[in-house]
Amino acid sequence: MSLSEIPEGELRSRFLAVGVSDGTVRMISLDPGDTLAPLSFQALPSSPESLLLLEVRADDGKGPSTIHLNIGLQNGCLLRTTVDAVTGDMLDTRTRYLGTRPVKLFRVKIHNKDAIMCASSRSWLLYHFQNRFHLTPLSYTPLEYAAGFVSEQCPEGIVAIAENTLRILAVEKLGVAFNFVQHDLKYTPRKMIVHPTAGALMMIEADHAAYTDASKTRKRNEMADDIEKLAVEPEEVELAKELADVMRHTQLEENVFSAPRAAPGKWASAVRLVKPKTGETLSYYELPQDEAAKCIALVQFSQIPDMYMALVGCSINQHLR
Repeated sequence: MSLSEIPEGELRSRFLAVGVSDGTVRMISLDPGDTLAPLSFQALPSSPESLLLLEVRADDGKGPSTIHLNIGLQNGCLLRTTVDAVTGDMLDTRTRYLGTRPVKLFRVKIHNKDAIMCASSRSWLLYHFQNRFHLTPLSYTPLEYAAGFVSEQCPEGIVAIAENTLRILAVEKLGVAFNFVQHDLKYTPRKMIVHPTAGALMMIEADHAAYTDASKTRKRNEMADDIEKLAVEPEEVELAKELADVMRHTQLEENVFSAPRAAPGKWASAVRLVKPKTGETLSYYELPQDEAAKCIALVQFSQIPDMYMALVGCSINQHLR
């Protein structure tokens, strides 16, 4: 069930929406003159899981508000239908598939306006922005329950449950058309192709003025050897040995301390096979030092027709102007 908002100047809601197990949703009047009188009903393609009446006003605050009934179905679909503010008739129904699990709807606040958090096998946010509705998937773990959360530090937050954890989050960048998930790479991506049988992406990465992992290890060992050679006194020898061991076996996190910069003409490149849905690296091959990967293609040879071969075009010791 879901109650409509109380209109300004009145003491009670106008409508009550009720989802019934027979696969229908019914609009019932709460007016004192005909309380609980049925106004309209709509047949649904699946049993309703949750209902939420949302009243929307224009961004400039002018003009009458519009009432929308949002219906989460057990088949993973979301229905949004317009409700006539006078008669209670349900008109102009729109459907969107959200996921494989029944859709649960929760009221939250976004930019001081009511919005809806939709929880299915993936979480979605339905909100009204710049005089139109947006239904945006969240780049976040699937949520089971959600509610609005207000505090001094987070005036428009959302408190939610995901599996056995409690999450507090805030929504940003309203109106962004695309949803994205970021996966970190070692070098700058240059080209990408689709592997037709593995269902994965194959890409080449390359950075100028960079060392490969093998070159970094060799450089660390050379510096450690130089430290040990410069030590003369017994105390210096012992200290130099400790420093050399630390240098040989310690690798600093490059995302924190940045990678060592090489001279111009030095290149580090790699070929990576990535599973796009999870970002998992299925295979990774680093090219020799100073080879700059430029292009990649998949080919098949007549001797082994059932196997794809990756051809990578490279330049060696290339200097940039």
